[in-house]
Amino acid sequence: MCCQYGNGTFSVTAGGNSVVSGGEFTNAVTTYFQTGAQAALDMAGLTINLANVVAQGNQTIAGTMRNFGTTPITSLTLNYRVDGGATVSQPVTANVAVGATYNYSHGTPWNATAGAHTIEVWASNLNGATDGNTVNDMVTKAVNVATQSVQRKSLIEEFTSSTCAPCASFNVTFDPLLNSLNTNANGSNVSAIKYQMNWPPPGNDPSYNPDGNTRRGYYGVTGIPDTFQDGAPLAAGTSAAINAGVAVPAFVDMNLSYVTNGNQVTVTVNVTPYADFTGTYKLHIAATEDYYSYPASTTSQDEFHYAMRKMMPNGNGNNLTTLTAGSTQTITQTYTFNLGSPAQGNYNMWGNNIDGLTLVAFVQNSTTKEVLQAATAEVVVGVAENELDRTTRVFPNPTNGILYVDYELPAGETAQVEVFNMVGERVVNTTRSTGNGLQRETLDISSLSEGIYFVNISAGGLRATRKVTLTK
Repeated sequence: MCCQYGNGTFSVTAGGNSVVSGGEFTNAVTTYFQTGAQAALDMAGLTINLANVVAQGNQTIAGTMRNFGTTPITSLTLNYRVDGGATVSQPVTANVAVGATYNYSHGTPWNATAGAHTIEVWASNLNGATDGNTVNDMVTKAVNVATQSVQRKSLIEEFTSSTCAPCASFNVTFDPLLNSLNTNANGSNVSAIKYQMNWPPPGNDPSYNPDGNTRRGYYGVTGIPDTFQDGAPLAAGTSAAINAGVAVPAFVDMNLSYVTNGNQVTVTVNVTPYADFTGTYKLHIAATEDYYSYPASTTSQDEFHYAMRKMMPNGNGNNLTTLTAGSTQTITQTYTFNLGSPAQGNYNMWGNNIDGLTLVAFVQNSTTKEVLQAATAEVVVGVAENELDRTTRVFPNPTNGILYVDYELPAGETAQVEVFNMVGERVVNTTRSTGNGLQRETLDISSLSEGIYFVNISAGGLRATRKVTLTK
């Protein structure tokens, strides 16, 4: 009850009496109240903290309960069952005051197996006696267990502007942070899109366009800079916060490929879920410009990265059918870019060729805004001929010494893998004969100093280069 919807108040009445009232809030507000006579012992289940989709294996059953009775709770039996099966119980010593919440965590994990399940949790034997109000005892949650998980590519979205001084100050540290995570590079687990806004005054950012405004409205952004990770507000723009998001398993796999024809880019995205997901989801495809200079900026920032230039087909995305485990959906979009003369309302690129584009695709829940997975690809003109560059992947990145270099070759070739430091000195050089198909090189660069290096692969007249960061 705020922001673009306007301020207001709310109240809840029971029997003509107001039991709850409040005013402005964002997103959601939760308040508990009791009507009628209170039981002496009354422990209600409120939440089960499992995600809607989880991985197979041991899962901790945890959540929140509340003491609605008139007596403090000092002991209870914590129970759960799955799909109406055997009850798993645990005696608990607690200290739950009247009206207080209790955060529970069952000591016996659930061995989750693939498929749809129903979890039920409740407390019994309160202070050695029976709960006086059994209506609210049990809390229930539907959980789907994925058939497998994959590495998450986490999505960072920032709303910003060349006329926003606080944005410029924020990006002084945020842009180098994204760069240190090799954001949008092949093999990186971090992707980014920046939406340039037409405010604050003078509001003349040339990169502002309707697609960015659509995304602003979707998130309800009213102040910038404003950042999101995987659809949720990013409270701390730190590597620890971002890497925490990267560490969350994903249960959707995405494959993004493209072809170019002049300034036309045709993007194909395959989306394969490994669980059944409830709700409505969309596939969004953004073309971002890796870098451009804008000295006419009204702030201290005159270099811009990851700026969205076009969403395909627009900021509303592409509708997906129900996400069902093992069922792949394919979306294809085509757009022809104009080069030069970017201005408010158009989608023109700043650069003089489409080599400066990176494609970012992601699957998002239309209601909750949760992003399930993202995928990226750096556009290289002539990609159909340069199979080596399209398929090269260097990981982990950052690395503490061991690097895996994956690439594909259409035929047997002699492949040369080199590593260069920031001053152009070659510090690693290896050559070997390969067959066709997927190849993997393992490099140990742990003896080198911390910093940024460039891995160069050459084979059959083709070349690919990837930037990596060595940390110890």
